[in-house]
Amino acid sequence: MKTSFKILVYKFLLCGIAFPIFSESKTIHFTLEPERNDIIQYEFELWKGRSLDLEIPFRVVSHPGKIQLYIPDGYEYFRIRAVAKRQVRGFWTDLIAVNSFGKNKPKETTKVVSRKPTKTDVLIQISSKEGTNHFFLTESKIQVMPVTKETIKTSVRYRLNGGPWKVTQIPELSFTKDGDYRLEYQVTNELGISDSMQVWEFSVDNTPPNTKILWEPETYKNKGQSYISPNTSLKLQSFDLGCGVDTIRFRSSCGSSAITEWFLWDSKNSWTELIKSCSKDLEVEISATDRLGNEEIPKRIVVKQLKQDN
Repeated sequence: MKTSFKILVYKFLLCGIAFPIFSESKTIHFTLEPERNDIIQYEFELWKGRSLDLEIPFRVVSHPGKIQLYIPDGYEYFRIRAVAKRQVRGFWTDLIAVNSFGKNKPKETTKVVSRKPTKTDVLIQISSKEGTNHFFLTESKIQVMPVTKETIKTSVRYRLNGGPWKVTQIPELSFTKDGDYRLEYQVTNELGISDSMQVWEFSVDNTPPNTKILWEPETYKNKGQSYISPNTSLKLQSFDLGCGVDTIRFRSSCGSSAITEWFLWDSKNSWTELIKSCSKDLEVEISATDRLGNEEIPKRIVVKQLKQDN
């Protein structure tokens, strides 16, 4: 069965102020024009979920032409089949999501991995916004291990940030605090022969970025509850005082659906697409990562749908 769909109007009745957001039943308008003259009507089935064996659908019959399909509250999917003369029925279409019907398919959001690949170098070079290069330590502990061709004993004289000199065979240094460091060391063998002084200057950044959530316009608050409207936009500002912010990412779940993978946050489209694509309670997690892979503990946003009283 081949039937053309001409979409005339799509109404998504989303009204009131929200965070929670009000939602109610929906009505969609479209036209079904049969390509065969023997098609006399169309059958519709409305479903609450995708498990067809677990519920009884709500059934509607309509003649070809302009159709106004009323979707009661709680029904999220529908499907259609044609009925020809002598009650010959065609095949059902796949289930169509009510919330996505009539909308332009959003552009594919770039996926990102939840964790950056492990750095194999002890020190990595990162460029600042000003164009200067700086080294950052990727390990919490480092060892100064002299490399010699002969089996000869050596010792290492070293100091950190201009502190007192210390002498040991294989120094092991721990770096748990963020900051700038200057490590000076010199290797001497048992014959008293010393290498030239080596100097490492680097920074330690173990602190993840911090993301600030801003609503435009500001949210309306009443009795400890915040409300947003469908036109409220969400702005994210991430700060990192160390190596700098790499990405802002998000994942979400709509109703009882499983949480998605992590996606790159698009300041222009992500929030709009999230609100438009979910008519149930929406949960969003926001997390930024810095250029060393430090991950922010996700900030959680929950948008609850409120039904409008008659």
